[in-house]
Amino acid sequence: MIEITPNQVTPAFKSLFDPAMPTAIRCNAVLGGGNAGRIFTDSLEYPRIGYVWERDDGTLYQGGVKDRQGLQHMLELLRQQGTVALGFRDGDPCVDLFPPDPEAGAECIELERPAGGSDLSAYLELPPGFAVHRMGHALLEKSPRLDESLFRYGSLETYLATGMDVCILHGEQFVCEAGADMDVDGVREVGVVTEPPYRGGQGFGTLVTAHLLKWCDELGCSTYWDCVKLNLASLKIARKLGFGNERGYKLLAWFPPKGEIVIR
Repeated sequence: MIEITPNQVTPAFKSLFDPAMPTAIRCNAVLGGGNAGRIFTDSLEYPRIGYVWERDDGTLYQGGVKDRQGLQHMLELLRQQGTVALGFRDGDPCVDLFPPDPEAGAECIELERPAGGSDLSAYLELPPGFAVHRMGHALLEKSPRLDESLFRYGSLETYLATGMDVCILHGEQFVCEAGADMDVDGVREVGVVTEPPYRGGQGFGTLVTAHLLKWCDELGCSTYWDCVKLNLASLKIARKLGFGNERGYKLLAWFPPKGEIVIR
């Protein structure tokens, strides 16, 4: 297999991947250079096989001709860097090709919201003493989530060029952040994190996400949400803000070998 960069991705290679597969938007964000990951093919000119690994969430995507031996090889290679997960829907015949003995599994839900698809006005007003900011380089560098952002996107420069981020501050203290990955055919994947002192049903995750969605609406971008089925708080935010078209899928995961040094 040949490892390639996003600049070497061709329409023929991209066409190997099923646009209806779970979290396909994340695969395309790697192919587009927005999210950090690794890309492999059997041929630059006439690709028949493709693999894409999204580093942050660890999902490995298969495209084109699929075989058990090739998938096993990719899993063993990528486990040296981090977790490798395979997503599938019920009835997917590719499950028969998966390596044995996964170390974890989860049921997940993905949802969508069209641009301007819901009224956000009830979720835009902040309590006194709190302020919302669209984040630039200076705020991103101060963020308590800086290391996570660097791991997901590779560099702040990449994220500033392709992503979007909104935060709520209480004075100088970060309360929460909501971010959106690169635009993939008019859709952005969004996510939110609230700092521990501000969790527990205070509603800040909903507020900051509403401001991010307002920004996406202004740009005409639809949005995509993905979470583990048991993450009821995440699902509550998504449904409250107008995400729908829910589709379930499952994940199996393999962790780095014990004792190995994971290069992040």
